[in-house]
Amino acid sequence: MGQRKRWRWVLATLAAVPVLLVGTFGYAAWNAQRADYGWRPLPARPAFAKGTGPTVAIDHGHHNASTANWWGRYWPFGQLLRADGYRVRYSDSVFTPAMLASTQVLVIANASGGAKPQFLGINLPWGGGLDRSAPAFSSQEIDALKTWVASGGRLLLIADHAPFGAANAALAAAFGVRMHAGFAEVPGEVSDPLRFTRDNGRLDPAHPIVSGRDGGAPVTCVQSFTGQSLDGPPGASILLRLPRGTVETVDDHGTFRETPAGAAQGLAFAYGQGRVVVLGEAAMLTAQVAERKPFGMQSPDCDNVAFARNVLRWLSQQTPIEPGDHHVGR
Repeated sequence: MGQRKRWRWVLATLAAVPVLLVGTFGYAAWNAQRADYGWRPLPARPAFAKGTGPTVAIDHGHHNASTANWWGRYWPFGQLLRADGYRVRYSDSVFTPAMLASTQVLVIANASGGAKPQFLGINLPWGGGLDRSAPAFSSQEIDALKTWVASGGRLLLIADHAPFGAANAALAAAFGVRMHAGFAEVPGEVSDPLRFTRDNGRLDPAHPIVSGRDGGAPVTCVQSFTGQSLDGPPGASILLRLPRGTVETVDDHGTFRETPAGAAQGLAFAYGQGRVVVLGEAAMLTAQVAERKPFGMQSPDCDNVAFARNVLRWLSQQTPIEPGDHHVGR
């Protein structure tokens, strides 16, 4: 091979490397767990006229694994809220009284103690070097959130299986909720997805989020996809009840062990003049694909979309707290 041909071959090879890398990464990203960009929410009766609903702030400021920007797994959730008329914004700041004052509903999904960057659903092999299970919120932020909710704020707190339960445990405990912080599973039953239906007694038909009595659609089935278990404060409504015998696999300093799980994967209660919904699994409120197969709230054989809409509808209502809403004191 002549000198000139050899150099052409070397340059062509070098030029092909980035193309191959981009192609390989793009293919992996397309097959990874990611938002379902082809899903479009089309509610027949939006809760509010376009852009006139309450302001919903989606937290992006605490190393959240589920964000609503275009590359985040909660992008479809944000699209659903916009289709229902809510004014959606992303919050990159710490929680302060000033920040919370302009928010009607705050959504926190999979906050963590350390960064784990993603691109189109792929967890990238680098981060901030911090423990993701470390507390995601400072004591000052937790105090600000408690005061805000007690004065009428509305909070949707979502924390998935480990490491997110541990990262959110202190905030949940401030509202009387215990996060078991592992992986919940029903022995002898498919738990991914796990079905909560009226027929199997795992939905609370009396609560407006399930009954749809406040203008939403009735919910007869909700699916979750692994996640952790929860125990609520006295008087909290168990929206998603786990059956007896459910176990929680927890990481005890590198050793996995099974413990009894909590009673729920979904809770709703009033706190002071505000309202709180806590969910122990995140995929149930968004639309995703994995290996190019859809899973999440867009599944046609369950009512996760109606459930998500009813959760926001119940949280955003400004009517006085009713006895059936289960008040939990400050």
